[in-house]
Amino acid sequence: MAVGKRGKTAGQDSVQIAPRPRGRPSRERAESIDRNVLEAAKHSFLSDGFAATTMDGIARRAGVTKATLYQRYDDKVALLRAVMQDRVAAWSAISDSRAVARGDTLEQRLRHYARSMTRWRQDPEVVAFGNLILECWGSARSVAEEMQNIRQNQMVDVIERDITEFGPKDGVKPANPRLLAELFLGMIGAVHTHLGESGGLSASVVDQHLDHAVDIILNGKVAW
Repeated sequence: MAVGKRGKTAGQDSVQIAPRPRGRPSRERAESIDRNVLEAAKHSFLSDGFAATTMDGIARRAGVTKATLYQRYDDKVALLRAVMQDRVAAWSAISDSRAVARGDTLEQRLRHYARSMTRWRQDPEVVAFGNLILECWGSARSVAEEMQNIRQNQMVDVIERDITEFGPKDGVKPANPRLLAELFLGMIGAVHTHLGESGGLSASVVDQHLDHAVDIILNGKVAW
């Protein structure tokens, strides 16, 4: 049988290409869909609020079908939980990348954490999510409680580890490092409340308030 120049059997006009098989998307495509959904949901929740956001709207913004969206998340609450967990993980990664700036002593580390928490408290995205969590106390309380606990416990864990590790280097062995970590965070929270009520303070004055809280913690080591 004769074969043409382009590899076709003589008498054939074209080469038939098998259609691309349908089925599950590739892993790369699935990951891209997941990311688009989370980004669309984040923008919807932050711009419209939890109550006004709909699964239909998120699907349209993400460029996916409702069926695709519901394959991944049962409802709006589950999607909100995924969005918040994703952002907490992203913020934690940023904090971990700055670990070299924490210092080599407990004093340096506590001062670093006090300033870092203050910076995060002023971050626009963190502020926006904080407002979203406040809204969710009435409409998605389980998610609000979970996110509040995650944010609090992660920071307590980090500071507890540092107190446990660096306390003995300062000549003390803390009897309850977790309680000390919680007290420290409570003091920084009180400073934030005071700063919010004072308003318009310079960065140097803010640092003085934060340092004073650290000094109180460190100078009370005899009670550890």
